Amino acid sequence: MKRTNVVKLIVDKEKHEKLKELGVITAKCWNEVNWLRMQQFKRGEKVDFVKTEKEVYWRYKNLLKVNAQQVARKNAESWRSFFSLIKAKKEGNLPGGSNQDLQTTGGMRAENTS
Repeated sequence: MKRTNVVKLIVDKEKHEKLKELGVITAKCWNEVNWLRMQQFKRGEKVDFVKTEKEVYWRYKNLLKVNAQQVARKNAESWRSFFSLIKAKKEGNLPGGSNQDLQTTGGMRAENTS
C-alpha cells in the first residue's frame, strides 16, 4: 500500500497566477519535447534523447531555468519505459497478465479498491 501526503498550498492571488503560468509553460515544454521525440519515432528513426533535450532546453531555459532540463529528462524516462514495454510485448513478457487484461477491457484498466 502506498502512502500519499496531501498538502494544501496557501498563496495570494499574485503567486497563484505565477504558479499557474509556470505550470502552463512546463506543460508546453513537456508537450514540445514529447512531440519532437514522437516525430522521430514515427519516422522510424532512433529517438535522440540528447538532441531533443538540448533543443527544448535552449528554448525554455529563460522561462524554466534548470527545470526545462528536468522536464526533458522525465519525458525521456517515460519514453524509455514505453520502449521497454514494446520489447516485453514482442517477447510475450508483459507483466501481470497485461496482455489479457488489456484485450478484454479495450485498453482500460480498473483497480479493485475494496
